[in-house]
Amino acid sequence: MKKTMMVLAMVLLLVPAGLFAGIFDLSVGATAQYNGSVSVEEGFEWQDGMSDPENYAYGADLRMRVLFAEVGVAGLYSTLDAGHKIEGIVTGGVSLDLLGLVRVGLGMGPRLSVEFDEDWGNATVYGADGLPIDEDTDFEAAFMNATMTYRATADLKLGSLLFGINYTIDSDGFTFEEGNYDKMLPNFENGGSLGASVLITLF
Repeated sequence: MKKTMMVLAMVLLLVPAGLFAGIFDLSVGATAQYNGSVSVEEGFEWQDGMSDPENYAYGADLRMRVLFAEVGVAGLYSTLDAGHKIEGIVTGGVSLDLLGLVRVGLGMGPRLSVEFDEDWGNATVYGADGLPIDEDTDFEAAFMNATMTYRATADLKLGSLLFGINYTIDSDGFTFEEGNYDKMLPNFENGGSLGASVLITLF
């Protein structure tokens, strides 16, 4: 009997705390992402440029969760040699609370970027494939042909605050149009982008 009770207690501890939390929550905050490529295939290594704030893009992080399903939107601003760039990614995936202390998530979606000239007068929108998007673009086709990107998050929960890191990496070329599931794995050879976020859960 005691062994059975101990097993049940362990199961309850390992079940994500999301089972007992609210059905819906919304978190918003700030994020910073290192501009260089970071490979985690053979373990993380600190790079010299990581100590320089100018080597980071800064922006906003929004995550909306219903039970275990999560939609995330991250937008980042960075400067170009002759202008400005705003890059974003919209992901859909899962998010789990572990023991009520840690929240981990994994989502997949397309990238999108907008480049402006120095005086913010002209803007060019680029899709995940790097090609410009205009009024003649078939957005459904653009999405279906876009290379999917992964974004993994790991956050420490302190009350309504989330402090964590995130890692964004392209797939090996997976698109919904081609259905090439053999290319769904992350492209670790090219590395990804490492960032950090601070969010507050509003409700």
